[in-house]
Amino acid sequence: MKKAVLATSVAVFAFASPAGAADFDRELGLIVSGVVDSWAGVQFIDDGFNDDTVFTNGGEGLLSLPLGENMSIQSDVKYEYNTNATENAVDNDVNGPRFSYQFATHGSWRDPSRGLFGAFGGMGSTDTGVGFGSFRQDHRFVGGEAQVYIDNITLYGQGGYVKTANDFSGLDDGFFARGVVRYFPTSDSRIQLEGTYINMDFITPFSSEMEAFSVKARYDFTLTGMPVIGDTPIYFGYRGTFRDNCAFGADLDDHTIMVGTSYSFSGDRLTVDRQGATLDTPDFAIGCFDQTFG
Repeated sequence: MKKAVLATSVAVFAFASPAGAADFDRELGLIVSGVVDSWAGVQFIDDGFNDDTVFTNGGEGLLSLPLGENMSIQSDVKYEYNTNATENAVDNDVNGPRFSYQFATHGSWRDPSRGLFGAFGGMGSTDTGVGFGSFRQDHRFVGGEAQVYIDNITLYGQGGYVKTANDFSGLDDGFFARGVVRYFPTSDSRIQLEGTYINMDFITPFSSEMEAFSVKARYDFTLTGMPVIGDTPIYFGYRGTFRDNCAFGADLDDHTIMVGTSYSFSGDRLTVDRQGATLDTPDFAIGCFDQTFG
């Protein structure tokens, strides 16, 4: 009951974001749009005993379809793959390789000059390790979300409930909250900062609860006049994840540095953000679903 009340409170807070932001300067209508995103990088992992390094890559796809003047439905899917660490498997902190994916569906009402509110639900899975010690953890999630548009700034909040679909790792259920700020220096460049918090109960006798917090920063821009390939949208990003009481009582941190490409269809980044595929989901794999064993 405690978790349900907290999850409901966070979701209501997301829905209740103020709608009185300054109007955007042009008349806008919802559009069919999509985003395709792919990246590669390096992840540094620390379980408190030693550090390890893995190579990692991931991707995301978004598709938004209007359902009338203000309603729309959007789908999104993402994946991430981490290779084995650079050390021998018996020596490193990563019981790898690790692969995770998740997908979700969003339904929303939007005034493209002011903001958006809606609800979403989805599912995902993480496969960790090979041979002895490997496991698969599935999860489900539902929540509410809202956006506020203030000139060239987008404020985005989400909150809701997450539950495991199997109990192999000892995790049960809990709540999550996520906040995102997007700033568009130009219509086709973006600076994004975000934070995600996940709190989940363990099934006894393992422990009481797990907490995970993730921070992300990302800068999107376009390289113009590139030979052969022409104008190329790229981005640089960072993600730091901090887990408390994760792997059977241990703490676990990791830091990921990434470089990627992101193509928006049916408009520039700002147009798609306000009129089309503007929604995504938290990285639930940070919440001990991809826990490692030192």
